[in-house]
Amino acid sequence: MIKMKSEKLALAFSALLLSGSMAMGQTPDDVVKAKFPETAGELAIVPGKTTYNKALKARYRELYAQLNDGLDEVEKFKLGGADSEILTIFDLKTLKDMQKAGTIDELEGKLKNERHKIAELMKDQEKFGADSAFCVRQLSMFSEFIKQSNYKDAYNPWSVLIKDYPMCNANIYQHGRNIIVYKLQQCKTGTEQQPWIDTLMMVYDNRIKYFARTSKLYGEGYVLGRKGVDMAKYRPAMVDAYYETLNKSVELGKEKTEVAVIQTTMKATIDMYNAEKIDASVVVDQYLLLTDILQKQRTDLTERIAGGKEKDPAKTQKELDNCNTVITGVDQLFSNSTAAQCETLNKAFEPRFKQNPEDVELLRKIVNILDRKGCTDLKLYEDATIKLTAKEPSELACRSLGRMLDKKGRYDEAIDNYKKAIGFATTDSMKANYNYSIAVDLYKQKQYSSARTYCNKALEHKSNYGQPYILIATMYAQTASSIGESAFDHQQVFWLVIDKLNRAKAVDPSVTSDVNKLIGGYRSQCPNKEEAFMHSVTNGATVTIGGWIGESTTARF
Repeated sequence: MIKMKSEKLALAFSALLLSGSMAMGQTPDDVVKAKFPETAGELAIVPGKTTYNKALKARYRELYAQLNDGLDEVEKFKLGGADSEILTIFDLKTLKDMQKAGTIDELEGKLKNERHKIAELMKDQEKFGADSAFCVRQLSMFSEFIKQSNYKDAYNPWSVLIKDYPMCNANIYQHGRNIIVYKLQQCKTGTEQQPWIDTLMMVYDNRIKYFARTSKLYGEGYVLGRKGVDMAKYRPAMVDAYYETLNKSVELGKEKTEVAVIQTTMKATIDMYNAEKIDASVVVDQYLLLTDILQKQRTDLTERIAGGKEKDPAKTQKELDNCNTVITGVDQLFSNSTAAQCETLNKAFEPRFKQNPEDVELLRKIVNILDRKGCTDLKLYEDATIKLTAKEPSELACRSLGRMLDKKGRYDEAIDNYKKAIGFATTDSMKANYNYSIAVDLYKQKQYSSARTYCNKALEHKSNYGQPYILIATMYAQTASSIGESAFDHQQVFWLVIDKLNRAKAVDPSVTSDVNKLIGGYRSQCPNKEEAFMHSVTNGATVTIGGWIGESTTARF
């Protein structure tokens, strides 16, 4: 009897031990499958293979919420704040057993993994992802921080939204750039910046993926343009990449391409040429393409302003001003490039000129670029200049024709065109230049008095202009032998020559070096003390120079 009781007690104890060992032997997978059977059933997700079923949206969100609750319970338990009363997903014994077995962290990881799989499956399908309420709260916090331009605090909700709720709102991409730029500014080294630059590129790529294809205003071309500009800024060594990105942006955007993108595209093209990755003809073609787009934009903006129906005319005017600035910038980038050589330019522009000889905008472009690059000997330059002057007399046309006639030695005709250019000119600086050009042509014809008159006109428009003084000094020196009757009379002229040269460098320091060389050569031709004594001229005396010069100077030895 005693023996039987002992056996029963032993069996009961063994059963108890076996029951405990079974509980202790539960794996995290077992617990997850037991508590969340749908993760292994109809809602099971195999990353990369499972196709989202929109009809199951509510169940996925419910399961996501349950997994969140389960994670909360595990985290509270690990912190010692969980008891039977607050646990609804897990029982306290299971958690204690897993803690004792050292698998509680693994359970937490399994729960996070299942939750992550749902988030990944739904983020590309549902605007507010797997947890719409949580998404809306994060979006609200993000928006408030952005209103305050508080990019530091906006980062946390933004990082959650960009990762798990990429379809929630386009603003997370528009303002995301500002957040990343803020982060970049906090970096102390280029190495620290690299992950943030990667993130910035991801922001652009995801904006295209989730929003650009359905946006009328901010389509793929627009976003690629913004991306290309930042690639050129933050990864300047990757010239091939940003050149390709910007070109695709222009191809897609056409006349809607942002002007800043167009200017960066021109720079990228020249960068490619300098890196010997494209030839000069590609640079010319790109220049013509980009300037055509800019011209269409300028025409459109001008017509809109003239129409008087703009809701915000000041904004439209600002856009026009920006467009004009970029047109000038693109012209300068191109004309300053070594790709803009006379032979290459002639080859690129000549067919276009023959095809559209009446196109005033094309004529302006040809004349301006060839003039700037010194390609004025080309027949194309002559033909385009004559055509432009006939069709649209302007400062550019008259100036260019004047310079061309100068080279041919047709000075009177050149002077007529410079006078017309003065009439069109809107700045004193350019008026001074044209008057000086007239003075030079008159000087070449030995019309010295008239040449001096135009030198003085140039100085009336530009008082700090040294060249007119130098030309007057040169004419005085060259005609000194015709002034007066004696050698001493001739020599006195050089005091006045040096006066003019000293005046030139006094008003225009840029000519100092050249002027000093001239003074050094002319000083030896001035009268010496002995010669002056013989003519009763003392140091400091006022001397009047006769002839066509008719000016006074001071004797000095």
